[in-house]
Amino acid sequence: MRLPLLASTALVLAAPALAQQAPAPAPATTAPGPVPLGQLPDTARPTAYRIDLTVRPERERFTGHAEVDAELRRATPSLYLHGNGLAVSKAVARVGGRTVSARYTQVDTSGVARLDFATPLPAGRVTLAFDYDAPFMTGAEGLYRAKVGDDWYAWTQMEPIDARRMFPGFDEPGFKTPFTLSVTAASGQQVFANTPETAATPAGAGLTRHVFAASKPLPTYLVAIAVGPFDVVPGDAPANAVRKTALPYRAIATKGQAERLRLAATEGPKILALHERYFGIPYPYEKLDQIAGPVMSGAMENAGLVTYNDTLLLLDPDAPASQRRGFGTVVAHELAHQWFGDLVTPKWWTDIWLNESFAEWAGNRVGEIWQPGLGTDVAQLAEAFTAMDTDSRAVGRPIRQEITRNDQIASAFDSITYQKGGQVLTMVERYLGAEKFRKGVQFHLNRFRYANAAADDFFESMATGSGDPGIVPVFRSFVTQTGVPVIRIRADGAGRWQLSQQRYRPIGVAAQPAPQTWTVPVCARQGETRSCTLLGSATGTLTLRGSGVAVPNADGAGYWRYSLDDAGWAGLLKGADTLPAREAMAAADSLWADFLAGNASFARVIAGARAFAAHRERSATLQLPQAIAEVEQLDLSPAATAGLRRLAGELSLPRLRALGAVSFAPGAYAGEETGQALLRQNLVDYAAQTARDAALRSQLAEAAEGALAATPRAIDPSYRELAFAVAVEDRGVVFMNRLRDALAASGDPLFRSHAVRALGRASSAAEVARALELTRDPALQSTERLTLMTRLAGQKLGRDALLALFTRDFDGAIAGVPAFARARIPTLFGGYCSADKAEAVEALFRPRLATLGGGELELSQALGAIRQCVALRAAKRAEVEAALR
Repeated sequence: MRLPLLASTALVLAAPALAQQAPAPAPATTAPGPVPLGQLPDTARPTAYRIDLTVRPERERFTGHAEVDAELRRATPSLYLHGNGLAVSKAVARVGGRTVSARYTQVDTSGVARLDFATPLPAGRVTLAFDYDAPFMTGAEGLYRAKVGDDWYAWTQMEPIDARRMFPGFDEPGFKTPFTLSVTAASGQQVFANTPETAATPAGAGLTRHVFAASKPLPTYLVAIAVGPFDVVPGDAPANAVRKTALPYRAIATKGQAERLRLAATEGPKILALHERYFGIPYPYEKLDQIAGPVMSGAMENAGLVTYNDTLLLLDPDAPASQRRGFGTVVAHELAHQWFGDLVTPKWWTDIWLNESFAEWAGNRVGEIWQPGLGTDVAQLAEAFTAMDTDSRAVGRPIRQEITRNDQIASAFDSITYQKGGQVLTMVERYLGAEKFRKGVQFHLNRFRYANAAADDFFESMATGSGDPGIVPVFRSFVTQTGVPVIRIRADGAGRWQLSQQRYRPIGVAAQPAPQTWTVPVCARQGETRSCTLLGSATGTLTLRGSGVAVPNADGAGYWRYSLDDAGWAGLLKGADTLPAREAMAAADSLWADFLAGNASFARVIAGARAFAAHRERSATLQLPQAIAEVEQLDLSPAATAGLRRLAGELSLPRLRALGAVSFAPGAYAGEETGQALLRQNLVDYAAQTARDAALRSQLAEAAEGALAATPRAIDPSYRELAFAVAVEDRGVVFMNRLRDALAASGDPLFRSHAVRALGRASSAAEVARALELTRDPALQSTERLTLMTRLAGQKLGRDALLALFTRDFDGAIAGVPAFARARIPTLFGGYCSADKAEAVEALFRPRLATLGGGELELSQALGAIRQCVALRAAKRAEVEAALR
């Protein structure tokens, strides 16, 4: 599953109008032991499922008949399993030629249920059968529906524990079985599932029953269906050196979107082939459908039926580079899962990182190969730095976190699992060598194909397959520990670096009770020469073998930061604009981190920003300027704020002018190299939003007005969201109303996304009030309403309005939030920078964590971020003010 980088800001909020409650659990009778709120007891193990559904998305409920073959380890009068919000009208067990009636009871809101049998069942084979109905969900959880235009559709999203909303069963990743699905739907509707359709027969009264082949062994969270009047565009996935036969391939979306599916139809098979070549294993399933929808946030790797948000799969010919990069990396991420996650599945959620870290690493690797120049490589590193920020807080979690309860599972789907895990894999691959690393990966996948594996299995596979058992301590130290190493580097004048390591600790984060060390691959580059050592203790030495300036963290591959003395920073920054992009970014990140830790001065940071201002790579050019912009939350004086605007202009406008006149018309820079186009876009954004350049903002607002005029003037989609955001901020509610009307009338997913995100930039009281009204607007899809409120949390007045809403009507505010996302709600308020706000956030959420179904970690991280900002303000505001004035 690929979530947006800030998953908490993409999925989590809904207005009361979205309210949807599952039926309350029935009261329990005599239990066979405590209700299992994590893994189920080992009494039963499923061996196969047969699920028959009737799905009419225009209705509020669906019906089902499910049969589960299982093996009972021991005789039992009752059995725990899973089912959430299911109205079970009949449940029986068929065993030994007889039928035993059962009473089905949901006993926990997380979807734990119990079967009590009329007579005890003996050990051995049993078939459990259920007749039931259940509500369609409105957010992306379980079997959900949405109306698009005049038509209703249904899709599924099961990960992590929402298969239990569609059928009763054993909803854990460790249980992999074949699934045989059949779906009855209105005649004329398209129906898709994980496997090829084998039959379609009339089912009476305008209905057709669609039967699908039995699947390869799958966990419940990968089961998928879709129903509706979809557009289907076939693609071509020919045989190749790894896969000896052609693969049935289709790109699918809601009615009217066929033209926007062309890129997915032609390029998806190419991305798949890149994975096959790397893994050396053919795609493991019978067919591949890639399907888009407006409610899905991110994407999901269902075997044979991968689901995406519309904006990820539906692209116009003039799609901006950022959207094409999103297409490439997310499609590559989900297709990597067909091996890491689908073919080989974790035994339990503790090891979900084996899925997501690898898909993140492989998705970025293949995305960069698929279309170089879109900025995939540097975007991956920027996301890793964001993970380091999270990992540096006082409260955190390791990549591999022990999970014992259902309410802990959602917390594992965060930047630590995805971005930290992906960067650690990059670090190990660069240190070990690409081919040795690849052999370890292939060994693991072949060893556990169609089965389950845990962390120790993976470590053993990598050691055996690569032939280098010494890599295991590196993996263990980074996978099992919280925190980011910081390497203190001092040159000794004799061609060596004296190294020391400790946990990176910014101002406001207390020291750990015991020192931490990692087994860190420390690599430096001099010219074309790399010098590396494994630093496994608190101190060590790196002997440099090249000549010229030695650059720490070669290729920016390490998951660590470094600290230099002032002379060291001065020497490194002399050649800042000539460093390779990733090394420049790593230097900028480490310099900013050194400031946040109280080591480097703010004046040194400004000097670093000026040194990087001429760098050819956009991410290196603007990384420090964008970090500097964050000091605005330190409650600067008007004079310092004016100085910040002035500095931002100095860091962006000269470079922007050197690129030539700015135009927002489509095709204005046709034929321009993609990197330069991306640099211009980022400079325009920074100059408009941080420097607040009046002339540029006026040009953007005029372009936004023109795009919505009765006779619209086209605007390059690369600049559209920014133009709309500036117009919302500068032209207020009148423009917001026009933008809302254009959004409601549009069938272009990217336009709708740009409009919604811009509406969330509301910055005045009147604008915020209007934006909150729009969160109840039925013209917006549920995901769009969530995105709008989430974007509001990024603005001071919007955040205050949301805090007031949650304080006033907590239950109403969370009612429509998908259960998987509720635990992340507290993170929306981590942008505050005052002790009283920290107290208010804690007072609001601490007593309500049970209502959220989790969130202890997320609340602690939000409070830590606020208190860290408060401490930084106390320690550094005077220095920052002096430097800016």
